Amino acid sequence: MVWTSDDSKKALLATAVPGGAAMTAFLAFVNDRDVVDWWTLNVHPTNAISRKLVLNKFGVANEAFIESFECSNDFKKTKKPNWAPKDVRLYSALDLLTMSPLGYASYLVYKTGGGFDYADTKVALGIYGMNIAFALATIPLLKKKNLRCLFYNTALLNATAVAASYTFYKIDRTAGLLLIPYALWTGFYAFLTYAIAKDNQPQEPDENIVKVKTTSM
Repeated sequence: MVWTSDDSKKALLATAVPGGAAMTAFLAFVNDRDVVDWWTLNVHPTNAISRKLVLNKFGVANEAFIESFECSNDFKKTKKPNWAPKDVRLYSALDLLTMSPLGYASYLVYKTGGGFDYADTKVALGIYGMNIAFALATIPLLKKKNLRCLFYNTALLNATAVAASYTFYKIDRTAGLLLIPYALWTGFYAFLTYAIAKDNQPQEPDENIVKVKTTSM
């Protein structure tokens, strides 16, 4: 395969696609104090239970009051595994590092695979395009704090990353290898968001809480 200066320009242009996506995510989160605080501030499940016990001990069993109390800042915090890094900027930085080689890899596949005239190249680059779309979809989901949808999205993100790495490798070995760090990183994302979504499932109403009934005088 002959590599020309024109190929270098096109590869650089292709690198701007995933690099731009990663930079967009970085800029979206690094200065968003609401998202940073929501992610970094943690609350342990026992803290939430103890709050309810204190309220009930003092005779406050009205569900509306408890619900309003739980919507205070303490209960806006997200429970996360102890092994999860807390700084969202670290995630964005690793996104940038792992996504930067993707554009070059995609151009290698395009050139080695003969462009869009061949079905296997179309499939490989189509999966790659889907992956970039899932990566960008992470931004609004994280801003909306939709944990369940965030997990589904990151699971699809990882699945398409693995599939892209495999299809790239079949066309160009170097291109496939360049995607492995990204596939591993998105796998960590999927596992992390699954753990967070599981730990933050809505709690069932406590049957032991006695509702306060108002009686007419």
